[in-house]
Amino acid sequence: MPVRRVLLAAEMLRGAATTSRLLPLAVELADRGHDVSLALPAELRDSVAATGFPVEDAPRWTAPPPPGFVAVSFADILMHAGYATPGALRGLLDGWRTVLARTRPDLLVADFAPTAMLAAGASGIPVAAVGDGFSLPPLASPFPGLRSWADQPADVGTSVEGRVLAVVNICLGRTGTAEWRALRDMFANVPTFLCAFPELDHYTDRSDGAYLGAVFPPSRGPAAVWPAGAGDRPAEGQVPGGQVPGDRVYVDLDPRHPALPGLAAALDRLGLPTLIQAAALPPRVADALERGAIQVTTTGNRASLLAGASFVVCQGLEIAAPALLAGKPLLMLQVFVEQMMTLHRVAGQGLGHGIAPDADAAAIDGALRRLADDKACRLRAVNFSRSYDGYRPGIAVEAMADGIDALLG
Repeated sequence: MPVRRVLLAAEMLRGAATTSRLLPLAVELADRGHDVSLALPAELRDSVAATGFPVEDAPRWTAPPPPGFVAVSFADILMHAGYATPGALRGLLDGWRTVLARTRPDLLVADFAPTAMLAAGASGIPVAAVGDGFSLPPLASPFPGLRSWADQPADVGTSVEGRVLAVVNICLGRTGTAEWRALRDMFANVPTFLCAFPELDHYTDRSDGAYLGAVFPPSRGPAAVWPAGAGDRPAEGQVPGGQVPGDRVYVDLDPRHPALPGLAAALDRLGLPTLIQAAALPPRVADALERGAIQVTTTGNRASLLAGASFVVCQGLEIAAPALLAGKPLLMLQVFVEQMMTLHRVAGQGLGHGIAPDADAAAIDGALRRLADDKACRLRAVNFSRSYDGYRPGIAVEAMADGIDALLG
């Protein structure tokens, strides 16, 4: 196969969830002989600087949504990402057309990069899309609501979708491209690679998903060293010498999460050996969290951390997926709507529990005790792990690369 130029593009800022998909894919495609470059938001450039791939600045809308904004559908996300007015969207489109002119790709692979897809389509460049369930919504018209647990009318996104569609069509008319009949036309004739498990898909009503499996970073670094702790609940099974170990807890939350101090205090009262992931934690915050059986860890060896834990405290899919693959039940403290969607799927299948991110100490204490005592939840998490025995993220990456090879061939 001749060398082909592939541009991997991200527009909506989702942190590690984006780079953990695109970087392994970039490496795999480069190993297959393709000329790979990336277009990423400026906030992600440092994380790929050492890879050696050429990186373009991805044009994106940076103005915050208005106070009180609540996204109820994919159309709302677009509305407040530059699709509210023709002038705003034209500026983004011009920026992406400049990126495409510089990189001259034979294929654009978009990860939550709707305007890059729009610009490529208008320029006659083939497009593929990769992502998880949140960034690749089911192709309904209108798009389904984001909050399936809430009481919402069936046409909740119709009004906003109509406004966004009108803006898109005005801009398409300027480029001489055929208008869309519905917002889902964004993905019309676009091959998609859905990096998710059906049990953890953000949407509950996807009927035609071809699930490849979640992609997350590999485990590196030294094995976890767990602190001693009495615990107030014996774990299942005896160990040599007749000692019964207590549960151990792995905590991986955003360092700005409002529940971190209360969570540490509750775990300290329970005496459970706990490791809190230190990634991006300021030293003063890490020092304040450490006490008794609670330590802050700097190891990036997530496999070791998950293997040694009895259950995991997290807030989003990037930790929930590998934790469940390791057979560990979850306590989720969601903050954003996509994390709430994941919690809804997790709790609905009995794979974990959730509490509000601003829960007080008593609520956190009760949630920890409830999860520690939930034998059925532990069993379901183990069964989830067994159902995907042998899975590794490279399986999904290789499947994406195979599909891209076929498109380029």
